[in-house]
Amino acid sequence: MNAIASSRAKVDKLHSKLGAEKLTPEEQRRRFIEAAPKAGASEDEADFDAALKLIAKTPKQGQA
Repeated sequence: MNAIASSRAKVDKLHSKLGAEKLTPEEQRRRFIEAAPKAGASEDEADFDAALKLIAKTPKQGQA
């Protein structure tokens, strides 16, 4: 087995292990919509702003 085939086999095994078999775009979309709220996703702009403030810091004046 050449290196490419070996790598492809590893990827296929990982996809199968993660449940990422050949999904249709519609099934991928449905799963994403189900998973997003479970992961804490929100369509509320205030929630986005609050999350952004936790991860992004404004540079101190003069350090931009």
